[in-house]
Amino acid sequence: MKDYLPLRLKAVYDTVSSDLKGRLIDVGSDHGYLALYTLENGTDRVVCTDIHKAPAEKTMKCLKDNGFEDRSEVFCTDGLDGVDLLEGDVIVMAGLGGNNMTDIMKRVVDGRDSNIVKSLVWCLQPQKSIDVLREYFSKEGFEITDERVCFDRGIFYPIVKAVYTGVPYELSLSDKYYGKVFQKRFESKERDVIEYFVRLDSRYKIRARGDGEVSELIKERGL
Repeated sequence: MKDYLPLRLKAVYDTVSSDLKGRLIDVGSDHGYLALYTLENGTDRVVCTDIHKAPAEKTMKCLKDNGFEDRSEVFCTDGLDGVDLLEGDVIVMAGLGGNNMTDIMKRVVDGRDSNIVKSLVWCLQPQKSIDVLREYFSKEGFEITDERVCFDRGIFYPIVKAVYTGVPYELSLSDKYYGKVFQKRFESKERDVIEYFVRLDSRYKIRARGDGEVSELIKERGL
């Protein structure tokens, strides 16, 4: 299965590889390739969830066929419902929308032991609504520790890593829509981030026609 992992998921793995001291939990695992790759690269255990039965079964088969049945668990569930979380778990959500991600995270924050929640590392690759995700982080007290972008098959995939502190903070419009860490990478002239910002500029100029807040953002950034 050489080169089976898409570039966007390889970028997710690279973002959290140094944090993997315990388990990786892949929410919305689909085919199970990220979990498989993580196990093949030395992680001791993985947990996979998918809300749909067929992808959950596909993940289970992938891990079993490759000899990792005893080091993995697969749940057919909504987000992390029914999954016991352990201190230091790294939770990945890739391919979901920002609104869906915030719903899942809110249920964890509201329903789990606060010491466990503060020990978790979240790595998110939202398909859309990353601004909603960042706004939720600021209001609920999730600190963004890293932001990266991957260009895969003609699409830019932003990746956000965060931890829960419980301390809310203010968010500027530029921070909400472009990302505070991303802006620092842009100032450092990272090529992939520069190209990503060109795409964002174009997208937000169009969106500004019917969105007052984004119109203010465009003025703030002098676009």
